[in-house]
Amino acid sequence: MLKQQIQSDATSALKQGNQEVTGVLRLVLAALNSKEKEKRYKVSKDDPNATEEDLNKKSELSDDEVISVVSSEIKKRKDAIALYEKGNRPELADKEKKEIEIIKKYLPEQLSKDQVRKIIEESMIDE
Repeated sequence: MLKQQIQSDATSALKQGNQEVTGVLRLVLAALNSKEKEKRYKVSKDDPNATEEDLNKKSELSDDEVISVVSSEIKKRKDAIALYEKGNRPELADKEKKEIEIIKKYLPEQLSKDQVRKIIEESMIDE
């Protein structure tokens, strides 16, 4: 799963002494853990008689949910970049941009504008 990949990358970055990557991945993992706890709370509310094992299984995040959390972390950083640039703090904006590049590795590859146009044109031709 994607969460395990992030955890293993954080561990290897820590072993390599790469503090920047380690810090960013720890923040992402904290957001993922928070989301899992939120989901676990909802599951326990819906089914108060659930066993510990059931709660653990049901509160595990799917890859889609992990991607959603990772996307929200990128959005937070993009918002921060806009504020830092508005506040004339380019060094902090650069730091946020570097963090985005680290986090983007865990998102699925995005289609380029040309690829999207091609798909749209093909679908229009088919109709």
